[in-house]
Amino acid sequence: MKHNKHKFNPKNAHILDSEWRRKIFPPEKVIDFIESLRPKKNVVFDIGAGSGYLTIPLARIFKKVYAVEINEEMARILRKRVEEEGLLNVGIILSDSPPDVDFKIDVVLFSNVLHEMESPEEYLEWASRADYVVVAEWKKEEMEFGPPVEERLNLEEVEKLSKLKLVKSEELRFHYLAAFKKG
Repeated sequence: MKHNKHKFNPKNAHILDSEWRRKIFPPEKVIDFIESLRPKKNVVFDIGAGSGYLTIPLARIFKKVYAVEINEEMARILRKRVEEEGLLNVGIILSDSPPDVDFKIDVVLFSNVLHEMESPEEYLEWASRADYVVVAEWKKEEMEFGPPVEERLNLEEVEKLSKLKLVKSEELRFHYLAAFKKG
């Protein structure tokens, strides 16, 4: 399973919050999906937060958002956006491994990032402490954009990697949303 994965290039950060992306991956669909689970809204982790595409809307409904980002440049863009929005409930964690935390987590969100990880099972295991683990991933089908199809993870693959129980899923045009809980 270890091989050189396609990684998002920070030079393309402008795409992450573009009108085009809003059309193909509407943030409100992800937020509505999370809300439909009726989680407690104290703490959410946004893993692979990027430029804050979902961090910003999450910060409007959760008391505390921890945005975890592996890339320093993306974390800088995110910090600037959080400041511009005047959000005081977002913590940014620059790390390439699961954060060491000792408090209750309501939701962990992996948005289009599991397919980039060297060992997604390690991060999913860490996430299983949350009430809900929500995954947004590219569908495993040919399209002119997105990561290489062979690197994408379908719902069954995520389920197998996570050892969690699927409780809800929804298909979008190019992505799927899935919510898991500990079995």
